[in-house]
Amino acid sequence: VEVLSFADYEVSVPRSPKMDYGIVLGCPRSGTTYLMRLLNTLPQAECLIGTVISTSIPQIARQPLSPELYNALAVSFERSLDAYLHSAQYNSRASAIQKWFNAPNGIGNLIRSAKGNRTISRFIFKEPFLAFAPDLVNHAVPDAKVIYIYRDGRDVANSLLRTYDVLSDDRLQNLFGSEMRLGRKVDHRYVPWWVEEGEEDLFLSSAPYVRAIWMWKHMVGYCNAFYAQDHIKESGKVMMLKYEDLMRQPREYGMAILDHLDEEPAPGYYKMLKKAHAKSIGKHKKRDKAEIAAAERIAGKELSAYGYL
Repeated sequence: VEVLSFADYEVSVPRSPKMDYGIVLGCPRSGTTYLMRLLNTLPQAECLIGTVISTSIPQIARQPLSPELYNALAVSFERSLDAYLHSAQYNSRASAIQKWFNAPNGIGNLIRSAKGNRTISRFIFKEPFLAFAPDLVNHAVPDAKVIYIYRDGRDVANSLLRTYDVLSDDRLQNLFGSEMRLGRKVDHRYVPWWVEEGEEDLFLSSAPYVRAIWMWKHMVGYCNAFYAQDHIKESGKVMMLKYEDLMRQPREYGMAILDHLDEEPAPGYYKMLKKAHAKSIGKHKKRDKAEIAAAERIAGKELSAYGYL
């Protein structure tokens, strides 16, 4: 896995000095949605899922780019976040009131919300496909607190198929899917850009379940390589969060999340923690054993690196 480095190229991204940023990052179906619902119970946090940036951006960032183009993507990413914070949607009275109902914090703040006044100090953004480019996140919002949540790739692939029916032969016939905005045409199908050169036939002959864990292995591979760097670990900006730990011990890891973000708990936060459960852990075991074995051959290295094999 290549760790992109533009350390010799100055990335200058101006932004609002009044708002702290947070990023929730992880492969789709790794618990990012639950984590955002949890964080949205914090009165001082504005949580936004996707929509303001295209899933194409992190995939383009993985391609060979000049420092100038890479910087343009980083600036575009950050500017999109800043634009949302200056938008009518964010600054509307309705949004302020909705936030209070999501995280009620006193009648006085309800009255302020009814007047359209916001008391937000941290903006937390989630786009699962940013897991393709954790380096881009670091360049675009270098001071952001990141929570990188990861989950057993065999369960991720199982959930991706059950929820979205990803990477089927029909979906490989165009580049419209979020999982593949770039690809190379082989027959009537496209092979995603993240499939290694020379592995096209193996990918196309594999079941969609195996194709899904193939994507997972690249996402977690990029994140593992980037966040393993000493200067990133020493910065304290990144929290590595195992989905299974959060589901099995929500109170303990829920408090660790607050410590990482320097946030105080709220009543709604504790209520959301109680909704965590371990029922979805290991669901992949119901799949055909041959299919699971094929998935483990493709992503065995990454499954082992994260302690799942």
